[in-house]
Amino acid sequence: MAVNRLFLTLPCLAMTGCVIGGDKWPRPRDLAPSWLVDRTRILAVAANPPEIAPGETATFEALIPDPGGEGDLSRLWFACPEVDGGFGCNLDLSTGSGTTATGTGTDGFIGLEPFIPPVYTAPDDLLDGITDPSDLAEGVNVLIQIAALPPEFLEAEPGETPDIDFNAIEVGYKRLVVSQASTPNRNPEIFEFVIDRIPLLPESVVQVVPGQSYELGVVLEEELVEEYEYLNSDGVIEIRREEPYATWFATDGEVFEPITLYPYNESTWTAPDEFGVSGFWYSVVRDRRGGMAWHVQAWETAQ
Repeated sequence: MAVNRLFLTLPCLAMTGCVIGGDKWPRPRDLAPSWLVDRTRILAVAANPPEIAPGETATFEALIPDPGGEGDLSRLWFACPEVDGGFGCNLDLSTGSGTTATGTGTDGFIGLEPFIPPVYTAPDDLLDGITDPSDLAEGVNVLIQIAALPPEFLEAEPGETPDIDFNAIEVGYKRLVVSQASTPNRNPEIFEFVIDRIPLLPESVVQVVPGQSYELGVVLEEELVEEYEYLNSDGVIEIRREEPYATWFATDGEVFEPITLYPYNESTWTAPDEFGVSGFWYSVVRDRRGGMAWHVQAWETAQ
């Protein structure tokens, strides 16, 4: 069973000292455009909700396109305190410390999809020692780490170390805010996806003309573009309003505005020149406070 094999791979994947992709990075001039999804990529990691209080629970999901279609990826999740100057979870898992069998936990292993959904519960004492009300409202960050593992991980026999190329593993990170804020953040919500300002039906496949340019857009739920309390550099609390932005991706064609700023959430995309090409658009919306939403839309070139 995959859970039994999990701890064979945990120590490397959970430690920042584990070199992943260290000998396979292309030179800058060889990099694909940032918007092009031509391989497995972690485009977004969302917490629901994105800000919690001590004792409360968050669940997680990730947007991970797999253009090669080689099989379902398993998703390995960790949680750990954010340490100044560090990046990634460096956990001592050799004795199972910090892990749980259910995936619901504090520090350590919190999930293995598709078997164990990722769940994190903030310890009741996480903010103990913080007495200033403004610091309590600001809170602390908990680092959530995900590793997207190839199908070989699940295919290994019990007791056998999976034959995995660690250079091919995609790793992503998410900061979860734990605070006592009076205005805790909520995720934005995409109300509609539009093309040339025409709303599209959910689950539809858009037929596009080869070589034609289109204006892709997202319409947000306005009530979730929130006002919130912000502690400025002078220690004064201000009331601010979120300024979401959208990041655009596509599996083919060409995206001309990879990032668009609210309220102008439209990006120009030009279809491939050939007939019979199919693919996806991905729009990821961030509210700059840790909130996130996305939309995936299928398209195909046709006459």
